[in-house]
Formats: sequence, structure tokens, C-alpha cells
Amino acid sequence: MKISRTFRVVCSTALILSLFAIAYQPRIGICADDEAWYVHDVIEPSVDRVRWFEEGTISVAPIWIAEGSWYGASMRQSLVTENDIFVSTYELVDWSLLRPQVEDLYGTGFDSFNDFANTLQEDPSLWLSSSWEIDSSWYGVASETTKTKTLYDLASDQAELWTWFHITHVPEYFASEGKLESWLTGFDLTPISIGSLARWEFYEDWSGTGIKYELHFEAPSNVLSQRGGNYTCKLGVSSSYQGYTFKIQQTIDVKMPTNSEVKETSPNNMTIYNGDTATFVIARGDTYPVAYTVVSGPVAKSFGQAFVESASVWMVTPVGWAAIGSLLVLAITAFRGRTILKRNNTYRRLYKSMVTLFDLYSDDLPRFHEEIDIVSKSIFKSIVEDRITDDQFERLLRRRDDLLKRADKLPTNDHEP
Repeated sequence: MKISRTFRVVCSTALILSLFAIAYQPRIGICADDEAWYVHDVIEPSVDRVRWFEEGTISVAPIWIAEGSWYGASMRQSLVTENDIFVSTYELVDWSLLRPQVEDLYGTGFDSFNDFANTLQEDPSLWLSSSWEIDSSWYGVASETTKTKTLYDLASDQAELWTWFHITHVPEYFASEGKLESWLTGFDLTPISIGSLARWEFYEDWSGTGIKYELHFEAPSNVLSQRGGNYTCKLGVSSSYQGYTFKIQQTIDVKMPTNSEVKETSPNNMTIYNGDTATFVIARGDTYPVAYTVVSGPVAKSFGQAFVESASVWMVTPVGWAAIGSLLVLAITAFRGRTILKRNNTYRRLYKSMVTLFDLYSDDLPRFHEEIDIVSKSIFKSIVEDRITDDQFERLLRRRDDLLKRADKLPTNDHEP
């Protein structure tokens, strides 16, 4: 019998995972050695709450599908009220292969699929517990609001199973067994009130071609603090991820308050930022940090804004002539600002290109070295032409050397689930 389908604990990932191969047993499937999870997070923190979106995919079937008992499955969840999550599930199974497991689970024989379907209709709780890890009693799933439907094709021996039910003990469902943390990939959710969700939407599909999921939630939190016009967002990393590497390509977009722009990030060697958004890029084999931190502050005034403000003073007050000096300074600042922006764009492009090359060709060392050499030439050309700063040049070379070392050690560097 397959156990819970949450992919994060599947192979190398959590939110979407576990203390891999140490303290947490994989919940579903096994990832092929040459496959990696692709995970994307978009996080919008405010002073008292957070909105979060995460999606993930992997192009390898879970083991319970690869073995043939299931052809596919899906789950949909939606928060109706604070104490009500509506859930629907679907499964397409091979009854001839699944039947021995089902009889083992129920401790009785079934002469036909219809016998099992009748048993499922009378009491679906055992099936929900075994197949979906839904504890009906603990999560408040009432039999009178649970519906099942089945279809069976005798010729192909395929059966379809649908269930619809309500989870009415929402804090127990999310908080008591860390279900939300088992979905979200690598994050410590301690500062988030996951028992008081204002929004929850979750979709996950399993098939012979792989797994994909998507979730949205909104909840009270204190991940963002404010001091004056400055904001600091700190997102802790789960202890089961800190210092480890996994077969994951993860992008984390942190969108700070719209009236601010990003000033600092940490760790800055895996970050690019523009305006109010900071993006953390974790390539396969990168070590997870202790936390992600973003600091933003007031948006710098454009040259046009400063000119209008200065001009108004200049036109109506005797001391306005002193603004001429300020305008000259601002003109120089604006020119420097454009130069800095161009340098940052060049730096981001070179940084992203190396991460992408690592993901595409790390298993083909000659090709990877060939592509990296081309990027290296671009890096040296950019510093000569003053299109990147000395600091950016050094950070790019460190990143290049790190990726080269990681590619050389990749067969033994990934942390296996």
C-alpha cells in the first residue's frame, strides 16, 4: 500500500520534506539519481502577516506508480472557513495488483472490486488513513459529510476512486504533525501562525511522468519587522536543511513592501535583487544557509523628482539659488545610478548563466567546462570594459570556482534521501 503522497518528503525535499536519510522516513516515492526537484517560492511579507506561493515539479514517477499499483492520483484542498478545509481526491488503480494490499489492510478477502467499493462506501476512514494519511478522528472528518464514488472496468481491471470530505480540525491538521512544514521546501515556519490560516489552496498531481504541486496560503506572521522606513524580513531554514545539499533547483522571490527597495540581502552570494524584490537562487548541490534575510528601505528619489522639488524652492525663495549646487550633485548621482544599474544587470546575467549551465550540464563535465570557459571570458571582458565592479568580478569568480568544484564532486556530493 502506498503511503502519503506529499512530494517534499519524497526524495530530497520537504514543504514540499524530511531530515533526509537521518531522522525522517520518505513518505512517497524515490527520485532517480539524475532528476532534481524544481521549486519556486514567491513570498510577500507584511508587518503582521505573510502571503506565500510555492510550486514544484519533478520528472520522475513515484515508486507506487512505477510499480504499477496506481496509474495516477490527485488531491485538491481549499480553505472554506477558518475551521473547514474541503478536500477532494482521485485515484486510478490496477485492481489486480492492488487487491492483495487492500485485503491485507482490511484483514479480509474481497471476491470482487464491488465488495471493496461497498466497504469503502460504508466506512472510508481506513482508506483515507492508509492511502492519504488522513486521521478522520483527529482531523475532524465526519462520515456524514464524506462522499465516495468508484468506477470499475472489468476488461482492463482498472478502477477509479473519488473521495470528498471536510477537515474541521484545521490547527490539528496543520500544526500537530507539521504538515505544512512537510510541504514547504526547507523553511522554518515557527514565526507563522499556521493554525490560523486566512487562505489555503493546495493542488498536487502524481502520474507516470512525474509529480507537480502548487500551494497558496496567507497567515498571521512576524517574519517582517519595521523600524522607521526600513524593513527586515528574516526567513529561517529548517534544521533538517541547514548545511545540507539536495537535488533541488530552487528559486525564492521575496517581495518587500511596495514603498521600499531592497538594500541588503544575506547570503548575498546566492542573491540578486531589483526594486522591492530579492531573488535567492539555490542550484543543485548548493548548501542551504541558516536563514534568508532581506533588508529594504525608502525608494531613492529619481533625478526628475529631485529636480522638480529643487526647482520649486529655487523659483519661490531667495535661498533657492543654493539648490543649483544640489542639482549638480544629483545630476552626477543620476549618472552614477545608471552606471550602477547597468553593472548590476550585467552581473545578474552572468550569475544566472552560470547557475543555468550547472543545472543543464553538470552531468557532462567536458561540456560544462567548455560552457563555463565561455562565461569566464565574458566575465574578464566585462571587468576590463568596466561593466561590472571589482567586487562583482570577485563574487562571479568565486561562484564559478564553486560550481566547478561541485560539478567535479557531484556523483558523491548530493545528499541522498
